[in-house]
Amino acid sequence: MEYAALVDVYRRLEATASTTEKTAVVADCFAAASEAELPLVVTLIRGRVFPAWDGRELGVSSSLTREAIRKATGVDDDRVERWWREQGDLGDAAALAVENRSQQTLFSETLTVETVHETLVSVAEYAGEGSQSRRVDGVAKLLTSAVPDEARYVVRTIVGAMRLGIGEGTVRDAVAAAFLDGDDEAVAAVERAHQLTNDFRVVAETARDEGVEGLRALDVALFRPVKVMLAQKAEGVDEALVEVGGGAETETDESETTTAAAVRCEYKYDGLRTQIHKRGDEVRVFTRRLEDVTEQFPEVVAAVRERVSATDCILEGETVGYGPETGRPLPFQELSQRIKREERIEELVESVPVVTHLFDALYVDGESLLDDSLRERVDTLGDCLDGDADGSGALEPAIAIAPADETEAREFYEDALSQGHEGIMVKNLDAAYQPGSRVGYMLKVKPVMEPLDLVVVGAKWSEGRKSEFLGRLHLACRDDDTDELRDVGWMFSGLTDEQLAEMTHRLDPLVTDRRGREVRVRPEVVVEVEYEEIQRSTETESGYALRFPRFSEFRDDLSPEEVDSLSKVERLYDEQ
Repeated sequence: MEYAALVDVYRRLEATASTTEKTAVVADCFAAASEAELPLVVTLIRGRVFPAWDGRELGVSSSLTREAIRKATGVDDDRVERWWREQGDLGDAAALAVENRSQQTLFSETLTVETVHETLVSVAEYAGEGSQSRRVDGVAKLLTSAVPDEARYVVRTIVGAMRLGIGEGTVRDAVAAAFLDGDDEAVAAVERAHQLTNDFRVVAETARDEGVEGLRALDVALFRPVKVMLAQKAEGVDEALVEVGGGAETETDESETTTAAAVRCEYKYDGLRTQIHKRGDEVRVFTRRLEDVTEQFPEVVAAVRERVSATDCILEGETVGYGPETGRPLPFQELSQRIKREERIEELVESVPVVTHLFDALYVDGESLLDDSLRERVDTLGDCLDGDADGSGALEPAIAIAPADETEAREFYEDALSQGHEGIMVKNLDAAYQPGSRVGYMLKVKPVMEPLDLVVVGAKWSEGRKSEFLGRLHLACRDDDTDELRDVGWMFSGLTDEQLAEMTHRLDPLVTDRRGREVRVRPEVVVEVEYEEIQRSTETESGYALRFPRFSEFRDDLSPEEVDSLSKVERLYDEQ
């Protein structure tokens, strides 16, 4: 497939705001793709090169992209910078540069989808001395052969700024429409297959070749992380017991009071949701964002090798930082230092020691456990974990009880708070595991007003003493229906100088548009935000704005797709 054909699809998607029309356009694209092309266009349609679980990144910043544009076209940086500022899109600036190139191309070829994809994969895999220069050369080679529209979308793909409104839901529905009947049953089969594989390439090819039955046959696989099951929030212990277990207390026919027994309560830890994959001595650790953080937690890897008896398994838990002197849980902000650290890891192992508290088993020795009850999965987990279970070491079972009544559950909740934890989880012991779903099978109970997890979509350079910092943050939630981001206003406070420096360090490489002091950024940095109240607003895309929002912490464990939804903002507004 010529890349120009995919560019035409991009243009059609950009020209419509209708989700139904977008789905139809994407479905037609998938249906027309050859056997070899389908896995490529399934990822490229969202401006991505790799599936969500693949940790490879292109590693090409906006400045390197501008260098590649200059190298390919001969247009100087100042003109590209001016076009970028005027157009608000580096892809548009690249298209203008190609249109006004000052040097003739002696060797060019018609771009194909395969060529673009292969080149970008190579760019991501360059490492070591001279890798940046090789990345620039790779991008420049594509732009040398590109016509203006092709250059526009190549660059948008590289800097992560496609802005086509194509979320996972659109791709899911398009796969169902292209290769199945497109009905609710087909959509549900595609959805579950994607939750299990986190790879639309596998899902699309299976739907095309094997239909709904093939999708249903897909299962978990070692070293391909599963989307974790998500919890909803309860207002209190009694409400959680009623909703999860069918009632804290029920009346029998003989008017005797009995207690709902199918409930498990666990400490709710303020840590990193962790999925551990093990095959023999090979161990990989993934976050709920599907990021591989194995190297950052060597003590957890060692503990898994020592204490997990299963040969092959996928286990789930929460990795929590503890103060080396106090033994008390550390705020997630301190634990997050370890998530991004790539060098001198041993220093943080000493200063921010962790324990992974295990609470679920998804796969053990060749058997998927997703359809088993939580009761069975917890029993299997216990059978897998050998040795010291006395609270020492980097791997321990989550602290949990099956409460006999509401009083015992409430005492357990108070104990969790006294130990420095966030609250408790209340889970249905008879429930299967539902990847990626918030189905009411488990609820979280916390005592504080619920903050919001939002993604940064823009920022402003500060003024005065802090003028070197990007500190005024434009925040967004996720639209439930379209998966698009909807802004909820600006946040101006709550960051220390150290946090401002860290925020600037994170955001500056993500800039996609500059207008004076204001910038737009690729939506990758997720933050937890506290606020005084939620107000109606005619000036935001969401229709809501936060009053006196304050930065609480970075949420490196969450992806932009997992930020809080517009419906949650609406619910919190109604509950004020």
